[in-house]
Formats: sequence, C-alpha cells, structure tokens
Amino acid sequence: MNINTNTILIIEDEPQIRENIQLILELEGFNTITAKDGLEGLEMAEQYHPDMIICDLMMPRLDGYELIKALRQDPATAEIPFVFLTAKSERRDMRQGMELGADDYLTKPFEVKELLQTISIRLAKRQVTTQRYRNQIEQMKAEIHYLARHDSLTGLPNQFFLEEYFNQTRLQAYNQSQFLPLLLIDIDILYHTKLLFEPSLRQFLLTTVAERLNQLKSLNPIIDLIAYLKTDQLVLLLKPIQNAQVAAEAAEQILDVLSQPVTFNHQEISIQTKIGIACYPNDALQVSELLAHAEVTLEHYKLDNTTSYHFYDQEILNVVFRKVILESDFLQALERDEFLLYYQPQINTKTGKVVGVEALIRWEHQEYGMISPAEFIPIAEESGFIIPLGEWIIKTACSQLKDLQSQGFGNFKVAVNISASQFREENFIQRINDIVANTNFNPDLLELELTETVFIQDLDIVKDKINELRDHGIKLSIDDFGTGYSSFKYLQEFSFSHLKIDRYFITNIDKLESKQSIVKSIIQLADSLNINIIAEGVETKEELNWLKQHNCFVIQGYFFSRPLAIENLNIFLMANT
Repeated sequence: MNINTNTILIIEDEPQIRENIQLILELEGFNTITAKDGLEGLEMAEQYHPDMIICDLMMPRLDGYELIKALRQDPATAEIPFVFLTAKSERRDMRQGMELGADDYLTKPFEVKELLQTISIRLAKRQVTTQRYRNQIEQMKAEIHYLARHDSLTGLPNQFFLEEYFNQTRLQAYNQSQFLPLLLIDIDILYHTKLLFEPSLRQFLLTTVAERLNQLKSLNPIIDLIAYLKTDQLVLLLKPIQNAQVAAEAAEQILDVLSQPVTFNHQEISIQTKIGIACYPNDALQVSELLAHAEVTLEHYKLDNTTSYHFYDQEILNVVFRKVILESDFLQALERDEFLLYYQPQINTKTGKVVGVEALIRWEHQEYGMISPAEFIPIAEESGFIIPLGEWIIKTACSQLKDLQSQGFGNFKVAVNISASQFREENFIQRINDIVANTNFNPDLLELELTETVFIQDLDIVKDKINELRDHGIKLSIDDFGTGYSSFKYLQEFSFSHLKIDRYFITNIDKLESKQSIVKSIIQLADSLNINIIAEGVETKEELNWLKQHNCFVIQGYFFSRPLAIENLNIFLMANT
C-alpha cells in the first residue's frame, strides 16, 4: 500500500458505491471523508478543505451542478480539483459540468485503474499549480520584505533594515570588545532644495549621493552598511573596530567624496556635509539611541559653517539638554523678571563725559544662575523669542533712562542692539514708535545698533525702514564693523550716526601693525563720510593712548567701566559729572 497524505472527499448518495470508492482509495493510502448528498458534501468541503473531491452528479437536496457552482464561488474551495462521477455519458452533460469548473469526468461503471489514474493526474496538476502559487507567494513575500526595508528612490536600506542588521552584528563587536561606529550624514543642500528648486533636483541629489557612497563602500571594506532615513539623512554603519581613528578616517573619506560639486542642468551645485558619529557600546546600546546621539551632535555643531565631522560625547548631550531647558524657560523668565539690563558707558576722552551707554541683556536663571547673552541670544534667535525679548529690551532701556533723566542724569543716547529678525518684522517701526511714545522718551537719544545680518534681505526695504526711523529722530549705528565682508558698501548706501569698531581690532592694537592699518583705514573712511567712531572693548591704557593719537576719542570698554546695573550706573554718573 502506498503512503499518501492527500485527503479525498467522496460525495455519493448510493452507499455501496460510496463505500467501494472509499475502500479502493484507502487501500492506496489516501485519507478519505465521505458525504451522502450534495448539501452535506458542501459543508464538509468548507470544513475540511480536501485535496480533491469525487462527486456524483445526480443527488438529493443539492445536485453536483449546484454543488460545484457553490464551491467555485468560495475562494477557500474554488481551487480544489473536482471530478464528476455519473452514469450520464452524454456530451452536453459533460460540457455543462466542465463549464461550471469540473476538472474531469468518470462514467459509471468505471475501472479501478481509471479511477486511480484520474486521481493521480488531477493531484499532480494540483501540486504543480500549488507550487506555482507558492513560488508566487514567496516572490511577493520577498518583494514586500525588500520594500519594507529599502528606500524606493535610492534603493538603500532604510532604518528598519538598519536596526535589524545592527542587532545581528553588535554581539560580535561586544564579544570582541570592539566599537561599532554609526555615522549620521547630514547634507544641507537637500533642505534648501525643498524650497528653492524643483523636486527632481532633490531626487537627483539623493541618488547621486547614494551612488557616491556605494562607490566608496566598494573601495573601503570597513564600510559595512549604507542606509537612508526619511529625514534626508544617510547612515553608514562600519564594521567592528578597535580604534576610533578608523571612524575618523572613514568620515574624512566621505567628506572628500561628497565635497565634489554636483552638475544638474549644466549648473554646478555644492553640497555641504556634516557627520555626527556615535559608537556602540560606549555611547549607546540600541541603534535608535545611537541615531539620537549622532543627531544631537549635529545639532550641537550646526552653527559651525564648515564641512566637518564630530564624535558624540556626554558633554554634548548636557549642552543640548541645557539649550532645550533654556528655550522652554524663555517666556516664564520674562514673566518672572529674570532678564536684566546692564549699561556700559561710552566716554568721550576729550571731555571725560559720558556721551552714551549701550544696553546689554543678561539672564539670571533660577537654576543655572547668570547666563551670558552669547549663549541664550542665538537660542532666542532660532526660536523666535528674540522678537518679544528685543521689544522688552527697548521698552526697559527707554523707561530706565527716562527715570535717570528725571534725576538730572541721562541726557545722553542709549544704544540698543537690534536683531535681523526684529528688523524684518512688518510692524517693527510702529512698535518702536509706540514704545518711545508710551515711555515719553526722547527719540533723539535712542540709537539702534544694526549688524551686517540686517542687510541680508531686500535692500530697498531696508533703506525705506532706515529712512523712516531717521525721520522719527531715531539714530542708527553699524555694530561690529570690520567683521563683515561688505560693511564698506553699506556705509555708502545708508546714513549712520555711529560706527563701532569691533573689539577684535582693538585688542592689542598698540602692538599689532596689521590691526593698526585696518583701524586707521576705518577711521579715515568714517571721517570722510562724517560718521562718528566708537571703539569698543578697550581694556588697557596702551590701547586707549593709541586710539587717542589716531583721532578716535569715544571709548567703550573695561578700561573705564564694566557693564553696570541701572543703580550702579546712577552711582557712576554721579562720580563722573
């Protein structure tokens, strides 16, 4: 007897025929189930899903035609091989059954050999069909598996694939006490193109970068995997290494490869690349944590305009966390009066009198103590908080100086730094005028200090705003002069009351001829344009003497006074009037 695992459903209303067929098939090793009519056969087919059905044509309750019609309409039973068993041998009966989906016909009486041969042929065909379906299903599974783990545009593995692969390889690194570096690559040009160029350029850049990295991977065996993230960032996973210097060398190779310009529509486009590096297991144990730490590293160094790479360390996380805390505390700090204004006097060395003060912001944080503006102003710029903070500075400076004037002091100008974001606001001038009016402050004594970043916008709009401010009596000066590449151009375009020489050029000016030449040129230029000069950052008598010798007489710096709280400024004024 053959061993056969196929199950055959026999549907026959005549008991003797049903039992004979069952006996023959079981002797051949088939599993059998039986039904005495079409309705019972339908129920058993739906319940057991046999490998084949042998069915009589004429039966009570539900004949063979109705049965096969019902089976073929149900996806679960539609593909089961179906053989009619009937005493009717007319061609039209056979054709009707075949049209309804029958696979074969056996006419009673039949030979055992004929029955077994029919079953063998139909099961073999079913096996071929089943295998084809299985192959198709496996192919579809493979395609779905691939699509779920790869980016459709670049063809690179995605983050899901990266996590799977990382989990497979990290144990090897851990067992051998090695590093597993993850390099997160940020390509700045991709973000700009979302707004400035057509979508096809972004796609072209992505595919070009992916191709270059794949070429590098083929040349450098230390690169194990390249993946693409939905954030338009790419990730390189290196093979386990003993020395972090290997990761640094790989980063330098990447920067070199991506530094080459990309040509699109006959135009060269430069790509600025930054790389954040985090290593398993020192920096994190999960790939998601490594990505987060590499992203934090990129965030920490994002103001660094050079193409570069940096390794993550705990201090970076502390700094970024502190930045997040400061940003979240801005509004509450303003409500709690944590911000303070200090004033640094500006002295005319000819008369010895105070001719002005510069208002300087400080932040006395409840947790961190006194925070330098060099730390929190860039954060305020990024978050947009610089707008309400800048308005508070102007309002507070006007109010406090107005109080000094009521005490017989303060008949001099107060200079306030204005950010490019503030100046860009449509209602900026109206807000300034409102503050001056509400504080009853003399606009002739208010000076707004602008840096070169103010002018990186529509120059006609800038000119209109500057002219309108001057029409209201408000003075304007250019701050940090000499540090920008086109400050001389702006001196010709606009009328300024003061020009402040940046402290970089003042420090050790008595000793450095290179600085002396620059400052002499600035002084001569200002004189020719009838613009007053202020030297800031003066700290030594030698610096002061050199400036006086070269006709720079208004001085601001530690040599005369540090920035003073308003009450200390009052004392300083009493002692110097």
